[in-house]
Amino acid sequence: MEVVMDSSLRRLVNRRLEWLEMTKDQVSDWNAGTTRRRDRLSALPNTVLSRILSKMPMDSVVRTSILSKRWSNLWKHTQGVDFHSLPFSDNQADYSPITRCLDLLLSPQIIKFTAVGHVSERSNPDVQRWVNFALSKNVRQLTIGLMSVSLARRFFQLPDSLFSNRSKTLEHLVLSFVDFKPPRSGQPIAASVFSSLKLLVLTHCKLADATVDLCLRKCVLLEELVINMCEGLKNVNISGPNLRLISFRCLEDSDDGEFRSLRVDAPLVGNLVYSGDLTKFYLNNCPVLQILLLQGREEPMNEAYTVHVRELIDQIRHVNTMILNFAVVEFVAKEYYTRGIPFQTFQNLTHLFWYGPLKSPNAVYNLVAFLGDCPSLIEIAVDFREESGAVFCQCISEGHVADEYEEGESSQRNPYEGGNLEKLEIAEVRCFSGFDGEMLLVRLLLEKAVNLRKLRLFWRLGDLSVMHDNVLQDITKSGYPQQLSDTIQEEANSIIATILDFRKTSPRVRIKFGQEWRIESW
Repeated sequence: MEVVMDSSLRRLVNRRLEWLEMTKDQVSDWNAGTTRRRDRLSALPNTVLSRILSKMPMDSVVRTSILSKRWSNLWKHTQGVDFHSLPFSDNQADYSPITRCLDLLLSPQIIKFTAVGHVSERSNPDVQRWVNFALSKNVRQLTIGLMSVSLARRFFQLPDSLFSNRSKTLEHLVLSFVDFKPPRSGQPIAASVFSSLKLLVLTHCKLADATVDLCLRKCVLLEELVINMCEGLKNVNISGPNLRLISFRCLEDSDDGEFRSLRVDAPLVGNLVYSGDLTKFYLNNCPVLQILLLQGREEPMNEAYTVHVRELIDQIRHVNTMILNFAVVEFVAKEYYTRGIPFQTFQNLTHLFWYGPLKSPNAVYNLVAFLGDCPSLIEIAVDFREESGAVFCQCISEGHVADEYEEGESSQRNPYEGGNLEKLEIAEVRCFSGFDGEMLLVRLLLEKAVNLRKLRLFWRLGDLSVMHDNVLQDITKSGYPQQLSDTIQEEANSIIATILDFRKTSPRVRIKFGQEWRIESW
């Protein structure tokens, strides 16, 4: 039976903890007011209470041991171990409370083990002991999320048992800042240690090509693979009969030539993320790919680049949801629009998320032309920050708005500007500031989207130090303000009035302005 830690049960646990803070008189008053009511929490059986505790962080779980005699040992039977905020110190952090806690646990099985936190240069978390403990309890979900704050990268050692343990219970494995390699060169990984694994996440780890190949051969049930900014990779081959999600982000400082290629061959993959040099990405045999995040880098568009990107685009022509930055649109503009040729490859594309700066009017026209060349497009979102790759994993981080908007020779419009957006119904412009490029984009969307129903504009809010060329740059100091000053409100009203006066091709379009957006639909 799965027990969800709902708000009512959480309040009951917190109520018990508050009792510990009371004086004797307060306790008497509290008891007088509650004896007439049934204590629903104490009425629950121990098995249910243990499941409830399994949903809570360990510091709160251990505190329940002083509630009463019944609770004194109840926490030791939790099936969820969650150290979501490891001790931190600029010197050497003390991890002994974690060790003592693990030594006292009596549960024969741990469903989920989590240890997450920052680690200073002088601290040495006992990763090997934690992993050994989790494996000895037949853990299903294991997360070691260390975040090194030292200038030099630190990779923590894993125990040999991770590769030799023959338990078939491990389903989710998430690791960061670890040296992920078999114990000795050439020693085979136990056939069963990863045979049950369905999710593998390796971020900021030390990793070799051979280890990736070996793991993929052993992980016969693997469905989701995430390799994020790992060190030591050169030629990576990712293939698997059951892989349905693949996310690969190149190390940002890997321009030393170490990383050479990523080749993906996964017939069942439906979601794919790639961030890096497009010329190093090879895609083959992905017929059911539906959602693609493709974050390219600024590369010289020579003949080799052109040939490779053409082949890559041909492999993704059937995708219906894409998240792109400037790289693909700039390639299309140079190869097609500058010659007056339409780009009619993405006939099945229904949802598009585009992010990045618009540095000239021509960049705006190219983007709108690209949208017009996708005849099935129903919904779009445009984000003016430099980086928005994190939207794929439901997380938004602050970025930059471009501080230059060129009105010179480089901004001249191309001969081809695309057609109408026949099926587009919903458009969102995020991190909106009202500067010239953004206003031009809004005007073109209203003119070309003949069936547009909703246009949502979300004001840019955030640190003023990263805001440039914005007519609303004084709109906020921090957070989401409830009220704006009269001056700022006048500027906002002026922008709103200008947009409302734009010509609208769709008679049913509604324009909304907001401050906060949700990304669940992406």
